[in-house]
Amino acid sequence: MADTYKTITNVPGWVETLTSDGVPDSVATLYKRVPIFFRAVQLRCDALASVPVKIYKGEDKEVEWPYPTNLGELLWRWEASCLLSGAAFGEIIKNKSGYRKDVRYRNPFDMTVKYDKGIITFKQNSSGASWANDLNTGKYEMLYISEYDPSQDILPGVGAGIASKIDAKLLYAISKFPEMYFEGGAMPVTLLGIDTNDRNEIERVQNWFKRSATAIKNAFRVVGMRAGSITATTLTPPLKDLAFPELDTIAKKNIAMAFGIKQTLLDSEAANYATAQEDRLSFYEDTIKPRARMFEDALNTQLLARDGMRLEFKFEELDIFQEDEGDRAELLNKLVLAGIPIELALDLAGYTLTDEQAAMLNARQEQLDEREPEQVDEQEAELRRWQRMAEKRIKEGKGLREFETSIIEPSLHGAISGALESAKSVEDVRRVFDQVIAWRGYP
Repeated sequence: MADTYKTITNVPGWVETLTSDGVPDSVATLYKRVPIFFRAVQLRCDALASVPVKIYKGEDKEVEWPYPTNLGELLWRWEASCLLSGAAFGEIIKNKSGYRKDVRYRNPFDMTVKYDKGIITFKQNSSGASWANDLNTGKYEMLYISEYDPSQDILPGVGAGIASKIDAKLLYAISKFPEMYFEGGAMPVTLLGIDTNDRNEIERVQNWFKRSATAIKNAFRVVGMRAGSITATTLTPPLKDLAFPELDTIAKKNIAMAFGIKQTLLDSEAANYATAQEDRLSFYEDTIKPRARMFEDALNTQLLARDGMRLEFKFEELDIFQEDEGDRAELLNKLVLAGIPIELALDLAGYTLTDEQAAMLNARQEQLDEREPEQVDEQEAELRRWQRMAEKRIKEGKGLREFETSIIEPSLHGAISGALESAKSVEDVRRVFDQVIAWRGYP
C-alpha cells in the first residue's frame, strides 16, 4: 500500500464560506442579500401586479374590487410568497354574521399547513391563530395558493426561489469573500517559516507579524527583520484570481431560468433595445400569463364565486400588447383585402375566436349568403359614391360635409363619419372606405 501524506492545498476562500455556516440557508435571507435574486423576485411581482384586472358580476357587469385591501398589493405579495416559500396565504376576514369584510395577506414563513381528510388547516406560528379550508364543502377561511410539488399535492410546493437556492448561496459566498478579505487587512493566508524551536519566540513573531502586516493602515509600512530568520509563504492566490466569472455567470443564468426571466431583463446591458423588447413580450406571454391564470382560478374559486363575481386579467390593455395588437390588426386587414376568407385570415393573424364568437361569425356569414347580390352591390356603390365626394373635397382643400343616404345603415353611417373626421389626405379617405367595404359584412 502506498504511503499517504498530508499536504496544504490552495482552496478559494469563498468555498470555505459556502461549506461553513457563513452562508444563510433561508431563502428569505438570500432574497435580502443576493442582488440578482432580489431583482428576479421584484421583476416577477412587479410584472404580475401591473397587469390590468377587471371584476365582473353576472355575465358582463363590471364592478369594483369588493375589499378595502388593494388588490395590486395583495397580488404582489402573494406572488413573492409563492416564489420564495412555495405558497401564498390571504386570510378571509368575516364579521359575526359571516359577511366577508376583507382579505389580508399573511406571511408564508409564519404559517404551518396540515392536511387531513379533505380539510386543510393553517396555523400562524407567532400568534397561534388557526383557520381551515374544507375542500369537501367548499368553505374557505384562508385563500391558499400552493406551487407544484412532485412529492405531494396539498402542502406548500417548490417555488422558483427554492429551486435556485443553491445558485443564490453560491453568489452570496463569492461576493462575501472579498469583504472578509479586506476585513483581514487585504492579506492572504500566509505561512511563516521561523528558524527556531522556541514556542514563545514563534508566538511572539507571529503576533508581531499580524499587528504589523495585516492591518490596512499598515499596508505601506516597511517591516524589518533579520535576514534568513523568517520565511513568509503565501498560500491564498491573489484576489483577482478568485473572481471565477464562469461560476458567477452560470449561477446567474440558473436563477434567471428558474424564475422564467430572460437575462436581458435582469441585465440592461445584455442586449439591444429590439431584443430586449422581444424578450419582454416573451416574458409576459410565457411566464406572467400562466401565473395570472393560476391566480384567476384561485381567487375565483376560493373568494369571488360565492358572491357571483369573477376576476379576469386584461393583458391586451398593456402597452406592449397593444403595439402587438395594432400590428396584428393591420395584417388582418391586408389579408382580408387580398381576398383571403375571414376564418383563415383570423388564424394567420394570430386571433383565436371563442366558440360563441365563431358561432356569431358563421351566423352572420349565412345571412350574407342569403342576401340578394343587387342589394350588396347597391350598398357598395353608395359607399364608393361617398368616397369620391370625400376625396374631391379633400383635394380642393374643403372640409368634409354630411353625406345624405337612405341606403347605408345609420350605425354604419355614423361610424364612417366619425372615422373621416381625422382624415387629412385622399389616402386617409381611401383607407377608411376600403376597410369598411372589406368588413361591412362581418360582425
